[in-house]
Amino acid sequence: MKAILSLAVFMPAWGANFLAKPALDGTATLLKVNVTSEEFMETKLGPFDSEGDACDYCAESYTKKGDAPAGPIAPKCVCMAFPEDEKFMMFCATPPSAAGYVADKEGCTCKYKDMENMGKTTCTKIEA
Repeated sequence: MKAILSLAVFMPAWGANFLAKPALDGTATLLKVNVTSEEFMETKLGPFDSEGDACDYCAESYTKKGDAPAGPIAPKCVCMAFPEDEKFMMFCATPPSAAGYVADKEGCTCKYKDMENMGKTTCTKIEA
């Protein structure tokens, strides 16, 4: 699966420090990143064949589940999916404003174990 990864962040013009995932021996790598205020980056992962596939991947992703001892990054993020080039991209975010971003892309919020659809993962369109 091809993954496209970048960050969706607006940051002031200062160097930010990020702590990388710890190694098995308990050590960690410190990474220094410089971001200017004029840069825009986004995070998206995919493509997936269906909205349901994107949603299922999101539910089990490192962002939601994590690995010990680091744990999840954002366990309360809302999984969403949106179409792109006849496939679907996964998107997970915590701010409510993210739903507007996904709605603008004609996306949806993930619904797991949808009993009206035989317990399958479905996606509910976000109305703009």
